[in-house]
Amino acid sequence: MISTALISVALLSTVLGSAAHGQWSDDPAANLVIADRTGEQVQAKVVPTADGGCYVSWFDNATGGYDVYLQRLDAAGNEQWAHNGVLVADRGFSSTQDYGLAVDTAGNALLAFRDDSGANVQVAAAKVDPAGNLLWGPGGVQVTATSDFVAAPKIAGTSDGNVVVAWTQGADAVAHKLDPNGAPFWGSAVTLTPASGSFAVSDLQAADSGNVILSWVHSVSGPGPRHLWAQKLASADGASLWPASHVKVYDAAGGSLQFGNFPSFISDGSGGAVFAWYTSSPTLQCRAQRILANGTEAFAHNGVEASTEATRLRVSPAAAWDPVAQEIFLFWTELNNLQSQFGLYGQKLDAAGARQWSDSGKELVPLGPEEVSQVRAIRLLPSGGGATVAWAETVAFGNQPIHATRVDGDGDFVWSPAIVDLATSATGTSRLAAASSQQGFGIFAWSDGATGTRDVLAQNLNADGTLGANQIFADGFESGDTSAW
Repeated sequence: MISTALISVALLSTVLGSAAHGQWSDDPAANLVIADRTGEQVQAKVVPTADGGCYVSWFDNATGGYDVYLQRLDAAGNEQWAHNGVLVADRGFSSTQDYGLAVDTAGNALLAFRDDSGANVQVAAAKVDPAGNLLWGPGGVQVTATSDFVAAPKIAGTSDGNVVVAWTQGADAVAHKLDPNGAPFWGSAVTLTPASGSFAVSDLQAADSGNVILSWVHSVSGPGPRHLWAQKLASADGASLWPASHVKVYDAAGGSLQFGNFPSFISDGSGGAVFAWYTSSPTLQCRAQRILANGTEAFAHNGVEASTEATRLRVSPAAAWDPVAQEIFLFWTELNNLQSQFGLYGQKLDAAGARQWSDSGKELVPLGPEEVSQVRAIRLLPSGGGATVAWAETVAFGNQPIHATRVDGDGDFVWSPAIVDLATSATGTSRLAAASSQQGFGIFAWSDGATGTRDVLAQNLNADGTLGANQIFADGFESGDTSAW
C-alpha cells in the first residue's frame, strides 16, 4: 500500500518538474537560441537576476549597424520577452567595441555603450525593467558631451540604488554616477589623468556602501609596457578612497600585459576585489592578486604566479572566488614553448596567496594540438569548496565545441564523466560568457556560426553536471532529495 504522504510527494514533484523544464535544453547539440535574426548577433553578456534567471545582451547587425539588444530569461530558461529580444539602442556602427551590462538593486538591467546618433560618438547608458520597458527612453541617456575619442564603457549598479558608468576618453579614465532616473548624481564626472602615457578603462564593479572599484590599463608612451591599476571611488562624490597615486595591481619592471588585453575582476563581497591577468613579457604568465577593502594587497606586490613550471607558458586566466574560505580558483590555457600545443590547467590560492595545487597547478586537459580558449570560471551551489570551468576546444576551423568540468577543493574532478559537453555544434563559437544563477546552476551564452551569420545561443549547467531542468525546491532541496520529507 502506498501512503498518502508518498502520493503527495510524487504529485508535487510532477507539478514542479513540469514547470521547471522551460526552455533550457538537455541536449548539447540543440542549445537554447536567444537571437537568430539575419546578419550576425555577437558579443553576448550575461548577468544573473534575483529570481534565478538572467539578462542576456548582445550586438545585432540585422538592419545595418550593430544595435544593442537585450533578453530576459527566467530560471527555467523561458524567454520573458518576444523572441530576439528588445531593441535598446539603434546604432550605425559597422564594427564593435566592448560594452557594459549589469543589474541594479531593483532588478533592472543596466547597459553602457557607445552612441553614434549625433555628430560625435558619445557614451550612453540605458535601464530596462523586468518587463522590458526602456526606463530611460529609446537609446538611453547620453553620459558624455564631448568631441574626444570615447571607448569601451562599463556600468555597475551600486548598493545605494544608483548607477556608475566608466569609460576611456582620450588618454583618461572617466567615471560618472547617475541616479535612478538617469540624471547626474555627482556634480561632474571624475577624470583620472595619467602623468604620462594613457589610461584605458578595463573593468568596473560595485563595492561596499555605494562605492565602486574601477580598474584600467596604464600604457607608457610609445612601445612601452602596459600595467594594471585600480582605484575605489566614493559613493557620495567619486573621491579616491585608495591612495591618490592609485593601486598598482601590476607594474613590474620589465613586465607588461598583452597588448589589447583588458582584464576583468571580481568583487570579493567585502569591499575589495580579486584580479587575474596574464603578462606578455618577460614571459607569458598568469597572475592573481586580491586587493582588500582599504586598498592594501593581500599577496606580494605584483601578485602570485599561477605556476612556476618554467618549460611552458600560460595565458588568459579566469578566476572564481570563494568568500567563505577566502580562496581563489584560477584556470588558464597552458601552452608549450612553441605555442603549438594547448591544455587546461588550474590552481587554488589560499588567503595568503600560497599555491595549493602544487607549484605547477592541476592538469585538467593535457597538452595537445586542439586549441583551448575562452576559459571561464564560476562557482555552482552547493559549492563543496570547488569551482567550475568552461572552455572552447578548436577541433578544426569552424568546429569549436564547448566543454565544462567541476573540481573540488583539492582540484579533483567531481563529475563522472569528468568533462561534459555544453555545446557540440560543429560551427564556430566566440565570446563565451558565464554567470552563476541565484538558484545554483551555471548560465552560458555565446555567438555561434560563421562570421556574418552568427546567432546567440545559451545553455545552463547544473551542479551535478547535467543540462536542462534540475528542479530547485523552495526549501533549497533539489529534486530527488527527500531528506526534508
